[in-house]
Amino acid sequence: MKILSLLLLSVFASYPTQRYFFHGDGKLVVKEKKQALQNLSPRLIALLDYLQEKLGDGKKEIQILSGYRSPKYNETLRKKGRLAGKASLHTEGMAVDFTMEGVDAKKIWEFVRAMNCCGVGYYHGNAVHIDTGPARFWDETSSKVFTDISSHNKQIYLTTQYDIYKPGEKIHFDIVRITEYPFGVQMGKECVSIASKKEAQHLTFDRKLKKRKGEPQTLKLKVCQKPSPEMPDTILSNTFIIDSPK
Repeated sequence: MKILSLLLLSVFASYPTQRYFFHGDGKLVVKEKKQALQNLSPRLIALLDYLQEKLGDGKKEIQILSGYRSPKYNETLRKKGRLAGKASLHTEGMAVDFTMEGVDAKKIWEFVRAMNCCGVGYYHGNAVHIDTGPARFWDETSSKVFTDISSHNKQIYLTTQYDIYKPGEKIHFDIVRITEYPFGVQMGKECVSIASKKEAQHLTFDRKLKKRKGEPQTLKLKVCQKPSPEMPDTILSNTFIIDSPK
C-alpha cells in the first residue's frame, strides 16, 4: 500500500493559530487507502498527527484498521459479538482503531491515558482505539460495550467544532452518542425537537458566553423532552477556550 503524506491545512486555514489543544505539524503519514481518513473529524485527525509527532518522530506510519463506520455496519459488528458500542463514536467519525509502526500499542494507550483528553482502549493486541469523546480508558476486561451503559441516551454528549475560539465567534456543535429519538433541548426560549441524526448536527449555540479568555469552558444544554426517564437532564460538551489569535 502507498504511504500518503496528507497536509492538514484545511483543518487550520481559517485561524492564524491552531484550532485544537493537541495537533502536530499538519503532516500525517498514513499507510492505508486514502478513504481511511474520509468522514473523520478534523479534531481526531489533528490528534493522530500529534501522536505521530510525539511517539513516532513525525515519520512512523499509522495504519488505520477501523475508522468511520456507518450505523448499519456498526450494528452488524455488534450482532457478531464484536467490541462495538451501541453509541459508538466510530459512527460519528470521532474514533479510530490503529497501529503505529514500531510503537507498542500499550505505550500509546498509556500515553493517551496520561493526556486525560480523550477515550482510549487497549485489547492487548497490536492496535489501540482512540476517540475524541470524554476522557476515559478501558481494556477488554473493563469494556462495557455489551451492557446498557449507553441505552436511553445515558451517554449523550455535545462536541464543539473547535477547541479554540476567537472572542465573539459563534460556536457550532453536534449532539452525539444518541441511542433514542425524539428528544428535545432548550435553545433559547424554544424547546427544539431532535428526531434524527441529521437534526442533531451543525447546531449553533446562540447564548452569550461569559468572557473568560483563556479559561476552560463547557456548553450545557437543558433537556426539555425526554424519551425515557433514564436520559440525563442536561447535556455537557467537551472543554474549549476563547482566546485571541497569536
